[in-house]
Amino acid sequence: MKAAFVVAPRKFEIRDIEMPKITDDEVLVKIEACGVCTSDMATYLDSFSEEVKKRRPFPRRVGHEPAGTVVEVGKNIRDFKVGDRVTGIFGMGDFAEYVSFNPAGGPGQGRQPMVEKIPDGIPFEHAIGEPMMDLMSIARCANPEMGDYVFQIGCGFMGLGVICGVASPKLKEYVVCDLEDWRLDLARELGATITLNPKRVDVVAEVMKITGRGADVAIEVVGHPIGLKTVGEVVRGNRGKIVVVGWHQAPDTYELQSWIKSPIIYSPQGIGMSTDPKSELPRALWAIQKGIYPMKKLVTHKYKLEEIGKAFEDNLGRTPGYIKGVVMP
Repeated sequence: MKAAFVVAPRKFEIRDIEMPKITDDEVLVKIEACGVCTSDMATYLDSFSEEVKKRRPFPRRVGHEPAGTVVEVGKNIRDFKVGDRVTGIFGMGDFAEYVSFNPAGGPGQGRQPMVEKIPDGIPFEHAIGEPMMDLMSIARCANPEMGDYVFQIGCGFMGLGVICGVASPKLKEYVVCDLEDWRLDLARELGATITLNPKRVDVVAEVMKITGRGADVAIEVVGHPIGLKTVGEVVRGNRGKIVVVGWHQAPDTYELQSWIKSPIIYSPQGIGMSTDPKSELPRALWAIQKGIYPMKKLVTHKYKLEEIGKAFEDNLGRTPGYIKGVVMP
Protein backbone atom coordinates (compact mmCIF):
# COMPACT_ATOMS: atom_id res chain seq x y z
CA MET A 1 0.00 0.00 0.00
CA LYS A 2 1.00 3.64 -0.37
CA ALA A 3 1.70 5.99 2.54
CA ALA A 4 3.08 9.52 2.83
CA PHE A 5 6.31 10.22 4.73
CA VAL A 6 7.90 13.57 5.57
CA VAL A 7 11.55 12.86 4.73
CA ALA A 8 13.00 16.38 5.12
CA PRO A 9 11.67 19.87 5.83
CA ARG A 10 8.87 20.59 3.32
CA LYS A 11 9.46 17.33 1.48
CA PHE A 12 7.11 14.34 1.19
CA GLU A 13 7.73 10.93 -0.32
CA ILE A 14 4.99 8.48 -1.21
CA ARG A 15 6.32 5.04 -0.31
CA ASP A 16 5.09 1.51 -0.87
CA ILE A 17 4.91 -0.21 2.50
CA GLU A 18 3.50 -3.48 3.74
CA MET A 19 -0.26 -3.70 4.26
CA PRO A 20 -1.27 -3.90 7.93
CA LYS A 21 -2.00 -7.47 9.04
CA ILE A 22 -4.73 -7.38 11.64
CA THR A 23 -5.01 -9.56 14.72
CA ASP A 24 -8.23 -11.09 16.02
CA ASP A 25 -8.82 -7.88 18.02
CA GLU A 26 -8.23 -5.36 15.24
CA VAL A 27 -10.05 -3.61 12.41
CA LEU A 28 -8.65 -2.69 8.99
CA VAL A 29 -9.93 0.54 7.44
CA LYS A 30 -9.49 1.80 3.90
CA ILE A 31 -8.84 5.54 4.27
CA GLU A 32 -11.24 7.51 2.08
CA ALA A 33 -10.33 10.99 3.37
CA CYS A 34 -7.92 12.53 5.87
CA GLY A 35 -7.96 16.20 6.81
CA VAL A 36 -4.93 18.46 6.54
CA CYS A 37 -4.45 20.00 9.97
CA THR A 38 -2.39 23.06 10.88
CA SER A 39 -1.01 21.07 13.81
CA ASP A 40 0.76 18.86 11.21
CA MET A 41 2.71 21.84 9.88
CA ALA A 42 5.44 21.67 12.53
CA THR A 43 6.13 18.08 11.47
CA TYR A 44 6.30 19.21 7.83
CA LEU A 45 8.41 22.33 8.47
CA ASP A 46 10.60 20.68 11.13
CA SER A 47 9.95 23.66 13.40
CA PHE A 48 9.96 21.66 16.64
CA SER A 49 12.41 22.30 19.45
CA GLU A 50 15.68 20.39 19.20
CA GLU A 51 14.49 18.06 21.96
CA VAL A 52 11.35 17.11 20.03
CA LYS A 53 13.32 16.68 16.79
CA LYS A 54 15.46 14.05 18.54
CA ARG A 55 12.32 12.16 19.55
CA ARG A 56 10.81 12.46 16.08
CA PRO A 57 13.55 11.88 13.50
CA PHE A 58 12.87 11.71 9.77
CA PRO A 59 11.11 10.00 8.10
CA ARG A 60 7.87 10.95 9.85
CA ARG A 61 4.27 9.84 9.33
CA VAL A 62 1.52 12.43 9.66
CA GLY A 63 -2.27 12.60 9.54
CA HIS A 64 -4.81 12.23 12.33
CA GLU A 65 -8.19 13.22 10.82
CA PRO A 66 -9.28 10.03 9.03
CA ALA A 67 -12.56 8.76 7.66
CA GLY A 68 -12.87 5.47 5.86
CA THR A 69 -14.51 2.12 5.17
CA VAL A 70 -14.03 -1.04 7.24
CA VAL A 71 -12.63 -3.72 4.92
CA GLU A 72 -11.65 -6.45 7.41
CA VAL A 73 -12.38 -7.27 11.05
CA GLY A 74 -10.78 -9.70 13.49
CA LYS A 75 -12.85 -12.59 14.79
CA ASN A 76 -13.21 -10.99 18.24
CA ILE A 77 -14.64 -7.70 16.89
CA ARG A 78 -18.35 -7.20 17.59
CA ASP A 79 -18.96 -3.47 17.16
CA PHE A 80 -17.81 -3.11 13.55
CA LYS A 81 -18.42 -5.02 10.34
CA VAL A 82 -17.09 -4.91 6.81
CA GLY A 83 -18.66 -2.00 4.93
CA ASP A 84 -19.12 0.28 7.95
CA ARG A 85 -18.19 3.90 7.28
CA VAL A 86 -16.19 5.15 10.25
CA THR A 87 -14.44 8.26 11.52
CA GLY A 88 -12.69 9.46 14.64
CA ILE A 89 -9.22 8.93 16.05
CA PHE A 90 -7.51 5.79 14.78
CA GLY A 91 -3.92 6.78 15.55
CA MET A 92 -1.24 8.75 13.75
CA GLY A 93 0.02 8.49 10.18
CA ASP A 94 -3.35 8.38 8.44
CA PHE A 95 -2.16 9.84 5.12
CA ALA A 96 -2.11 6.31 3.75
CA GLU A 97 -4.34 3.88 1.88
CA TYR A 98 -5.08 1.63 4.89
CA VAL A 99 -4.89 1.87 8.68
CA SER A 100 -5.52 -0.76 11.34
CA PHE A 101 -6.60 -0.22 14.93
CA ASN A 102 -7.62 -2.07 18.06
CA PRO A 103 -10.88 -0.54 19.42
CA ALA A 104 -9.73 -1.35 22.97
CA GLY A 105 -6.31 0.22 22.51
CA GLY A 106 -3.17 -1.59 23.55
CA PRO A 107 0.63 -1.60 23.26
CA GLY A 108 1.89 0.57 20.41
CA GLN A 109 -1.55 2.03 19.83
CA GLY A 110 -0.94 5.34 21.64
CA ARG A 111 -4.14 6.88 22.93
CA GLN A 112 -7.22 4.66 22.76
CA PRO A 113 -9.08 5.00 19.45
CA MET A 114 -12.40 6.81 19.44
CA VAL A 115 -14.39 5.63 16.46
CA GLU A 116 -17.97 6.25 15.41
CA LYS A 117 -19.99 5.17 12.40
CA ILE A 118 -20.64 7.96 9.91
CA PRO A 119 -24.35 8.79 9.59
CA ASP A 120 -25.97 8.36 6.18
CA GLY A 121 -25.78 11.41 3.97
CA ILE A 122 -22.44 12.72 5.24
CA PRO A 123 -19.67 12.30 2.62
CA PHE A 124 -16.26 11.10 3.77
CA GLU A 125 -14.60 14.46 3.12
CA HIS A 126 -17.05 16.09 5.57
CA ALA A 127 -16.82 13.33 8.19
CA ILE A 128 -13.39 14.28 9.55
CA GLY A 129 -14.30 13.39 13.10
CA GLU A 130 -11.18 14.42 15.06
CA PRO A 131 -11.31 18.19 14.45
CA MET A 132 -15.10 18.18 14.67
CA MET A 133 -15.07 16.60 18.13
CA ASP A 134 -12.54 19.27 19.10
CA LEU A 135 -14.95 21.96 17.88
CA MET A 136 -17.72 20.41 19.96
CA SER A 137 -15.47 20.44 23.04
CA ILE A 138 -14.52 24.08 22.40
CA ALA A 139 -18.16 25.16 22.05
CA ARG A 140 -19.08 23.44 25.30
CA CYS A 141 -16.16 25.02 27.18
CA ALA A 142 -16.73 28.52 25.79
CA ASN A 143 -20.44 28.36 26.68
CA PRO A 144 -21.02 32.15 26.90
CA GLU A 145 -23.80 33.44 29.12
CA MET A 146 -26.74 35.56 28.05
CA GLY A 147 -25.67 39.15 27.37
CA ASP A 148 -21.96 38.30 27.05
CA TYR A 149 -19.48 39.92 24.70
CA VAL A 150 -17.41 37.28 22.89
CA PHE A 151 -14.12 38.10 21.18
CA GLN A 152 -12.25 35.76 18.85
CA ILE A 153 -8.96 36.06 16.99
CA GLY A 154 -8.46 33.75 13.98
CA CYS A 155 -10.76 32.65 11.15
CA GLY A 156 -9.18 29.54 9.69
CA PHE A 157 -11.07 26.24 9.59
CA MET A 158 -11.07 25.86 13.37
CA GLY A 159 -11.89 29.52 13.96
CA LEU A 160 -14.85 29.47 11.59
CA GLY A 161 -16.00 26.19 13.11
CA VAL A 162 -15.82 27.75 16.58
CA ILE A 163 -18.13 30.55 15.41
CA CYS A 164 -20.64 27.96 14.15
CA GLY A 165 -20.78 26.33 17.57
CA VAL A 166 -20.62 29.43 19.79
CA ALA A 167 -22.56 32.20 17.99
CA SER A 168 -26.01 32.82 19.42
CA PRO A 169 -28.71 35.52 19.49
CA LYS A 170 -28.27 35.65 23.27
CA LEU A 171 -24.87 37.36 22.87
CA LYS A 172 -24.56 41.14 22.87
CA GLU A 173 -21.81 40.99 20.25
CA TYR A 174 -19.53 38.37 18.73
CA VAL A 175 -16.40 40.30 17.69
CA VAL A 176 -13.99 38.49 15.38
CA CYS A 177 -10.64 39.59 13.95
CA ASP A 178 -8.51 38.19 11.12
CA LEU A 179 -6.06 39.52 8.54
CA GLU A 180 -8.11 38.34 5.54
CA ASP A 181 -11.28 40.25 4.61
CA TRP A 182 -12.78 37.32 2.71
CA ARG A 183 -12.51 35.17 5.83
CA LEU A 184 -14.14 37.94 7.87
CA ASP A 185 -17.00 38.01 5.37
CA LEU A 186 -17.53 34.29 5.94
CA ALA A 187 -17.27 34.81 9.70
CA ARG A 188 -20.19 37.25 9.52
CA GLU A 189 -22.16 34.77 7.46
CA LEU A 190 -21.62 32.12 10.15
CA GLY A 191 -22.61 34.30 13.12
CA ALA A 192 -20.02 36.96 13.93
CA THR A 193 -21.67 40.37 14.45
CA ILE A 194 -18.59 42.65 14.27
CA THR A 195 -15.42 41.95 12.29
CA LEU A 196 -12.06 43.71 12.65
CA ASN A 197 -8.97 43.59 10.46
CA PRO A 198 -5.76 44.39 12.44
CA LYS A 199 -4.25 45.84 9.28
CA ARG A 200 -6.72 48.71 9.51
CA VAL A 201 -7.77 49.14 13.14
CA ASP A 202 -6.37 48.88 16.66
CA VAL A 203 -8.20 45.71 17.67
CA VAL A 204 -7.76 46.08 21.44
CA ALA A 205 -8.95 49.71 21.40
CA GLU A 206 -11.97 48.76 19.28
CA VAL A 207 -12.95 45.90 21.56
CA MET A 208 -12.75 48.15 24.60
CA LYS A 209 -14.85 50.77 22.83
CA ILE A 210 -17.47 48.14 21.93
CA THR A 211 -17.62 46.38 25.30
CA GLY A 212 -16.76 49.15 27.75
CA ARG A 213 -15.05 46.67 30.08
CA GLY A 214 -13.52 43.93 27.93
CA ALA A 215 -14.78 40.66 26.49
CA ASP A 216 -16.50 38.16 28.76
CA VAL A 217 -15.15 35.28 26.64
CA ALA A 218 -11.97 35.65 24.55
CA ILE A 219 -11.13 32.81 22.13
CA GLU A 220 -7.66 32.38 20.60
CA VAL A 221 -7.49 30.41 17.33
CA VAL A 222 -4.14 31.54 15.92
CA GLY A 223 -1.39 29.37 17.40
CA HIS A 224 1.16 32.22 17.59
CA PRO A 225 2.21 34.61 20.41
CA ILE A 226 0.14 37.52 19.07
CA GLY A 227 -3.02 35.49 19.59
CA LEU A 228 -2.42 34.85 23.28
CA LYS A 229 -1.26 38.43 23.85
CA THR A 230 -4.40 39.83 22.22
CA VAL A 231 -6.93 37.72 24.11
CA GLY A 232 -5.18 38.63 27.37
CA GLU A 233 -5.47 42.32 26.55
CA VAL A 234 -9.15 42.27 25.61
CA VAL A 235 -10.57 39.88 28.24
CA ARG A 236 -12.24 41.43 31.26
CA GLY A 237 -11.09 40.75 34.82
CA ASN A 238 -12.93 38.73 37.45
CA ARG A 239 -15.19 36.36 35.53
CA GLY A 240 -13.46 36.73 32.18
CA LYS A 241 -12.75 33.48 30.33
CA ILE A 242 -9.98 32.67 27.84
CA VAL A 243 -10.35 29.65 25.55
CA VAL A 244 -7.06 28.62 23.92
CA VAL A 245 -7.72 26.79 20.65
CA GLY A 246 -4.52 27.57 18.72
CA TRP A 247 -1.91 24.82 18.62
CA HIS A 248 1.30 26.29 20.08
CA GLN A 249 4.10 23.81 19.35
CA ALA A 250 7.03 25.76 17.87
CA PRO A 251 9.53 27.49 20.19
CA ASP A 252 8.77 31.21 20.48
CA THR A 253 8.59 34.13 22.93
CA TYR A 254 5.27 34.88 24.64
CA GLU A 255 4.20 38.02 26.47
CA LEU A 256 1.47 37.15 28.97
CA GLN A 257 1.61 40.07 31.38
CA SER A 258 -1.98 40.98 30.54
CA TRP A 259 -3.11 37.60 31.89
CA ILE A 260 -2.38 38.78 35.45
CA LYS A 261 -6.04 39.85 35.69
CA SER A 262 -6.62 36.14 36.39
CA PRO A 263 -9.11 34.97 33.78
CA ILE A 264 -10.45 31.44 33.78
CA ILE A 265 -8.41 29.57 31.15
CA TYR A 266 -9.57 26.57 29.11
CA SER A 267 -7.63 24.60 26.51
CA PRO A 268 -10.26 22.17 25.25
CA GLN A 269 -8.83 21.13 21.87
CA GLY A 270 -8.04 17.43 21.56
CA ILE A 271 -9.23 14.49 23.62
CA GLY A 272 -6.42 14.94 26.15
CA MET A 273 -7.89 18.30 27.14
CA SER A 274 -11.59 17.48 26.85
CA THR A 275 -13.59 16.60 29.93
CA ASP A 276 -16.11 14.50 27.98
CA PRO A 277 -14.42 13.14 24.83
CA LYS A 278 -16.51 10.02 24.34
CA SER A 279 -19.70 12.02 23.89
CA GLU A 280 -18.21 14.76 21.72
CA LEU A 281 -17.58 12.72 18.56
CA PRO A 282 -21.22 11.54 18.25
CA ARG A 283 -22.42 15.03 19.19
CA ALA A 284 -20.22 16.48 16.41
CA LEU A 285 -21.57 14.05 13.80
CA TRP A 286 -25.11 14.96 14.88
CA ALA A 287 -24.25 18.66 14.47
CA ILE A 288 -22.92 18.02 10.96
CA GLN A 289 -26.15 16.22 10.08
CA LYS A 290 -28.19 19.14 11.42
CA GLY A 291 -26.20 21.64 9.34
CA ILE A 292 -24.84 23.44 12.41
CA TYR A 293 -21.43 22.99 10.83
CA PRO A 294 -21.84 23.86 7.11
CA MET A 295 -19.12 21.54 5.85
CA LYS A 296 -19.52 22.51 2.18
CA LYS A 297 -18.34 25.99 3.13
CA LEU A 298 -15.61 24.84 5.50
CA VAL A 299 -14.00 22.01 3.49
CA THR A 300 -12.85 23.78 0.35
CA HIS A 301 -10.08 21.69 -1.24
CA LYS A 302 -9.55 18.00 -2.09
CA TYR A 303 -6.25 16.34 -3.07
CA LYS A 304 -4.96 12.95 -4.15
CA LEU A 305 -2.36 11.28 -1.94
CA GLU A 306 0.28 12.13 -4.54
CA GLU A 307 -0.67 15.81 -4.16
CA ILE A 308 -0.08 15.93 -0.40
CA GLY A 309 2.84 18.34 -0.76
CA LYS A 310 0.59 20.84 -2.54
CA ALA A 311 -2.07 20.32 0.14
CA PHE A 312 0.40 21.28 2.87
CA GLU A 313 1.76 24.24 0.91
CA ASP A 314 -1.78 25.52 0.27
CA ASN A 315 -2.43 25.32 4.02
CA LEU A 316 0.77 27.19 4.84
CA GLY A 317 0.31 29.82 2.14
CA ARG A 318 -3.22 30.88 3.08
CA THR A 319 -4.17 30.25 -0.52
CA PRO A 320 -7.13 32.51 -1.44
CA GLY A 321 -10.36 30.60 -0.92
CA TYR A 322 -8.65 27.86 1.11
CA ILE A 323 -10.26 26.99 4.44
CA LYS A 324 -9.71 23.25 4.84
CA GLY A 325 -8.15 20.60 2.63
CA VAL A 326 -8.62 16.83 2.71
CA VAL A 327 -6.43 14.19 1.12
CA MET A 328 -8.41 11.37 -0.51
CA PRO A 329 -6.09 8.42 -1.30
